[in-house]
Amino acid sequence: MRVRDLLDVPGLGLSLLTGVSGMDQTIRHVYTTDLPDPSRYLTPGDLVLTGLIWCREPGDADRFVSALVEAGVAALGAGEALGQVPAEVIQACGRHGITLLAVPAETSFAAVTEEVGRRLSGDRATAMTRVLGRRRLLLSAVAEGAGLDAMFRLMSRELGVECWLLTGLGRVVGGTGALLSGPLARRLACEYLKADRQPAPTEVSAPGADAGKYTLFGVGSEPRITSWFLACAGREQDWPHELRESVAELTADVALERARLDAARTGDRKLAEAIVTMLASGGGEGTAPAEIASLMRAAGLPPDGCYVVAAMSAAASAMVTGPNADRWRCDLAGELAMPLAEGALVAPLGDEIVLLVPSPRDPAPADAGPAPDGTASAAHLFAAAIRGAQPVLESDRSRIRLTVGVSAPAEGVTALSGAWHEAGSARRLAALRGATSVSVVTSDEVASHELLLATVPASVLRSFRERLLGPLVAYDNRHRAELLPTLREFLACSGSPNACAAKMYVHVNTVRYRIRRIEKLTGRDLSSLNDQVDFFLALRIR
Repeated sequence: MRVRDLLDVPGLGLSLLTGVSGMDQTIRHVYTTDLPDPSRYLTPGDLVLTGLIWCREPGDADRFVSALVEAGVAALGAGEALGQVPAEVIQACGRHGITLLAVPAETSFAAVTEEVGRRLSGDRATAMTRVLGRRRLLLSAVAEGAGLDAMFRLMSRELGVECWLLTGLGRVVGGTGALLSGPLARRLACEYLKADRQPAPTEVSAPGADAGKYTLFGVGSEPRITSWFLACAGREQDWPHELRESVAELTADVALERARLDAARTGDRKLAEAIVTMLASGGGEGTAPAEIASLMRAAGLPPDGCYVVAAMSAAASAMVTGPNADRWRCDLAGELAMPLAEGALVAPLGDEIVLLVPSPRDPAPADAGPAPDGTASAAHLFAAAIRGAQPVLESDRSRIRLTVGVSAPAEGVTALSGAWHEAGSARRLAALRGATSVSVVTSDEVASHELLLATVPASVLRSFRERLLGPLVAYDNRHRAELLPTLREFLACSGSPNACAAKMYVHVNTVRYRIRRIEKLTGRDLSSLNDQVDFFLALRIR
């Protein structure tokens, strides 16, 4: 109901004193008060009725009207039972832009309240009819398998507000408005993952068309990082009840559609598990390649195609564990692969998730990777996509940590098993290097000594490092002698005391003294190449 509609009711006899520009304001509630400061009881869209008993001294009117403005009320109705509306009230309303109505002495506030209530009830009944109509249309679309695009086309005509469906990593799935830019989509995903509650209001202050207010609604009850969410323009608290109901229904129906899509992929998951299991059992020998090729055809992948194999380990401080842990890890891996190829096969294998990602044969951009042929850069594209997701992953409250190894592109079925071993070695190296929440290593980054270290059990590496470097660490902690930094710089300078001294800005005799101390503490000889190699490897172990 609008203020204009209330003025048109002949039996009430209301008259407009000021605020013509507010005639189209929507009235949502009626509140009667004579408190000098009613701000704590007001809500947006209120029609405030008052008998003006509070108006006794200069300044009272300005304080009262200021409270109405701050609360966002629709209009003020001033009763004339005690006389005409004082001039200072009219002037205060004029200054603050509040629509002021005079309620004649013969019209009770109860009559005004009853009329507004009757009209609002009729409006709500009409709105509910529209909501139910939309609900029937949406349910029909879901039942007929119309898909997300059809659902959003339908809702774009009905909602009257722009909204977008995004994944937890910020990929846009669909929407009613113009396509979101990549930076904005990732920014909204970060806000969604960090939010303490939902719906989550957020504001983007970046310059340009992306700036504005949004409200974020979770879709389903999965872990947030692998879930979907709706981002709607505007603040939900400012919406009419009808719009809130419509968005809630859209959220529920999108959740149903996603469940249907997940169920349809059950067969693909089983095929992926069978293919990965055969690769791990030596898919490059005997009859295995023919069996893998048959499974790949069933999954819609050409056996003679070019593929990147990735091995991923994912851990989180607060996430599903046990038999269901593989589900969110596989969903996350599949979403990370989506920018490169939608047809990636993803399956768990022990503590790892293995991905088989189709690699494009067409030449890639020159800056996609260091390899001269276009296909090899697919590994770097995939690695870059994972690294690019790090800010979003770090926003998730589960504190996810990823280590990923990526093979070089493999041509044909017989090369896949070797690519899997390559990816596994690179992943173990990524775990050794992993100082951040996301550590990715491609096969061409693996130096020979690092590959060697990646194949050694972690307990053996720790023992080796402690035996060589433990005495130096303990001595440095007690005496601040900088033996460990000196050893690192000495080896980097190919065992030259003079070059080491120049790099560390100390006298050469200081370096020689420290080297002798290192040799005494460890029982090693730093003029021996074998001992130099041992120290070098120990320093490379994290």
